[in-house]
Amino acid sequence: MPQVFDTIIIGAGWAGAVAARDLAHAGRSVLVLEARDRIGGRARTWANGDARIDLGCSWIHGYNEGNPARWIAKDMGVQTTHLPKPTPSAIYGPSGPLETPVAAQLGSALGAAQAAFRTPHPAPGPRESLADALFSSASPLGKVEDKSLAEGFARTLEVPLGLKLERASLRWAGWEGATNFAGSDAAPEGGYEALVGKVFQDAEKHGAVVKTGEPVTGVRDMESGVAVQTDKGSYQARTVLCTIPVAVLRQQLGIFHPPLPERYQDIVRGVNVGVLEKMLLNYDKPWWPRANEVASYIFLPTKAPGGQSLMDVLESSTIITANLAGPALPGATPTLLSYLSDTPARAALSVSPAEVAQTFHAFLKKRLDVPDAPEPRASEITNWLTDPLSLGATTTPTPVSDGERSPMDFKELSRPTWDGKLGFAGEHTEMENRGSVAGAVVSGMREADRVKRYLSKHDAKKQ
Repeated sequence: MPQVFDTIIIGAGWAGAVAARDLAHAGRSVLVLEARDRIGGRARTWANGDARIDLGCSWIHGYNEGNPARWIAKDMGVQTTHLPKPTPSAIYGPSGPLETPVAAQLGSALGAAQAAFRTPHPAPGPRESLADALFSSASPLGKVEDKSLAEGFARTLEVPLGLKLERASLRWAGWEGATNFAGSDAAPEGGYEALVGKVFQDAEKHGAVVKTGEPVTGVRDMESGVAVQTDKGSYQARTVLCTIPVAVLRQQLGIFHPPLPERYQDIVRGVNVGVLEKMLLNYDKPWWPRANEVASYIFLPTKAPGGQSLMDVLESSTIITANLAGPALPGATPTLLSYLSDTPARAALSVSPAEVAQTFHAFLKKRLDVPDAPEPRASEITNWLTDPLSLGATTTPTPVSDGERSPMDFKELSRPTWDGKLGFAGEHTEMENRGSVAGAVVSGMREADRVKRYLSKHDAKKQ
């Protein structure tokens, strides 16, 4: 007879890793099935010599504020003491670097505007957006003389948000800020992908089985447990934990038999998944100005939207470029890592990676006014949006809607079904920490505890 596992975990990202480790340590039999040919999910690390640069998740946010990823890294023997040093950013407008007083005014005005509209009361209508508030006459940003600079700088928020300001709900703006892990940051030495690998190695030492390159094609509720079908075989378990990213789950609702509850399906279809891509350009040596001084460059638009070419889109967008040769982190490398929000990301993914690298290098030479800058020796552009196993970055804050969307969506996505035999984990199931490694980790811990209680309860009934 085939082995009946205590738990089958679908997906080998952060949530699956933490759950597998916790359950295996508790003496439960665990099988992890991963569709990719590697573990890590949206943890992916670019390597070149001694350089390790994360192209997916990259920080342990709230390092000193209780993020459990810190303690997991410590358990795995991974150093995470690399707290960034306070280092300024250089802001570039259409005419070049902004003077310090102008840059300081932009920063203080945006900070004041965010504070003014955080969880506003009385609550605005569900169709009102963050853009409506930030760009209104009452906004502190309205006091900035150059309105185009103010709007361009405000759009730096679209990078962490994962969506355009016009789509971000004003009603729920800043709702998570009181409870999520934030404050100090740290980067795991060797990158996030290696850290997830160590967590799985620890799970395997305690008996977990991990299979990659094996996408799940069917999950069926049975009286005796759950049957899971892949393109390579079938498996049985007493419980199943699904950690499929929600945008992918949206495309795979048909694999569940019987179907998931209609309300659950509606929320899966309704939550918003963000767009964020990273463009990496690696050089023989730094050629950009103030390479030993600044942490990043913020490029504000130099033209109005509407152009068709990738260069047109870059020049009409707000781009944040991290200077990895700078003093903020140890292990400096001659690399510029740019964060592309919705519009520039979609434009970049519409052309070949080689064209993206060539165009972006030309964009940086022009904006930094270094016409003879040497060509990059290596480049990489992520494709989280078009990758069929991610279909986006992470979930975003609640989008504008007709009233049906709220942060409670993430809570509802954490609810198990099939009398507790089928559970769900991942950043999209954590209301307080969605969109982060912390959310994935906390969800994996939560579901491991729930599954242990479920199994213990049913074990007791057999005695």
